[in-house]
Formats: sequence, structure tokens, C-alpha cells
Amino acid sequence: MRPPLWHPPIELSDHEALIIKRIKRAKLFTFLRLNRLFIFNDEFQEELATIFKDSTVGNSPVPPAQIALAIILQAYLGISDDEVIEEMSRGSTLAVIPILKKNATVFLSPPLARGG
Repeated sequence: MRPPLWHPPIELSDHEALIIKRIKRAKLFTFLRLNRLFIFNDEFQEELATIFKDSTVGNSPVPPAQIALAIILQAYLGISDDEVIEEMSRGSTLAVIPILKKNATVFLSPPLARGG
């Protein structure tokens, strides 16, 4: 099974708009939220998906664009692999996931999940 393309909401929710208005120092979060549609367009997502082996074994794959965004934010925040998965999975299906360690906000939907 190939990973699906990621099509998060384009429009800001009221909650996201409020958070973006409050962000003063972590402008990368705002930039990524407002531009993720352009950064991770379908063509780029399809290219990213080619790195995955087609398989029917294991969990459903996470969209590569979502993984790429998580890696960018992980490096920015300086947190471990386990921490990024834990922090993102706390948000369930929410589009706004708090990263409590750095008092910042990550915009991902749906969240990543730790495998098996």
C-alpha cells in the first residue's frame, strides 16, 4: 500500500487564527501552516511517496509530507523521535497540536502514530 497524499484544511480554523495571532517568536510555525499547501503540493507528495516500498504488511503508511513536516519541526524544536511522536499523537485528530516542551504550537492533521 502506498502512502496517501496529505490534504489538510486550507482555511484557518478560528482556533488556529487565534494561535497565529498570538505567536510572536516562533514564526516558522505560522509560515509552515500558511504555506504547507504550496510546499507539499501533490506533485512533491507523489515524489516523496516513491521512497516507500509498496507493501500490504504493517500499519497504514503516514503521508510522507506529514513526516517531512514533523522532521522540520523536530529539528527546529530540538526534540527526540519519541518526543515528536508523543507530542503529535496527543492531539488525536485535532489540527492544532501543542508542543508543551517549547511552548509552541504545531499545525498537523492527522497526527503521526508510533508503529506496532
